[in-house]
Amino acid sequence: MPPQLKQLHDIEGLDPISFWPLTASSWICISVGILVLGLLVYLIVRRIAFMRSWKNDTFQKLANLEKNLSDATAKETAIVLSEYLRRIALRRFSRKECAGLVGEAWLKWLAEHDPKGFDWEKNGSFLMDVPYAPAEVLLSAGQVKDLIPAIRNWVR
Repeated sequence: MPPQLKQLHDIEGLDPISFWPLTASSWICISVGILVLGLLVYLIVRRIAFMRSWKNDTFQKLANLEKNLSDATAKETAIVLSEYLRRIALRRFSRKECAGLVGEAWLKWLAEHDPKGFDWEKNGSFLMDVPYAPAEVLLSAGQVKDLIPAIRNWVR
């Protein structure tokens, strides 16, 4: 071993760096980390709750109906949309308020309670007759297609 290395000695008198007490910047980083983690957990819980909700189920069913909509399936789609609309109304409002409504009263009630102001009396009048119409009665896909965004607004 060279003689210069023999002259080197350990530094004495320095205490090891302790973990505690933390500096102010450490506390800030820990606080921000906890807040970000809490926000992430909150968003994940909300997303899971939405994925299990009736709203998500309805959005998926509406998207499926819209994707498969054609002139051949327009009547069946209108019947299903009429049923969904009733279910949504019963979910959002009390049973006493909307369950017994039929015909023009139902369309008027829909128009009064629609969040976006869709004209149900004009554009949704076929919903009253379609479930009971004979098989020969045909609807166009365009008539039914206008209802799907209006029903999405009801779900929101």
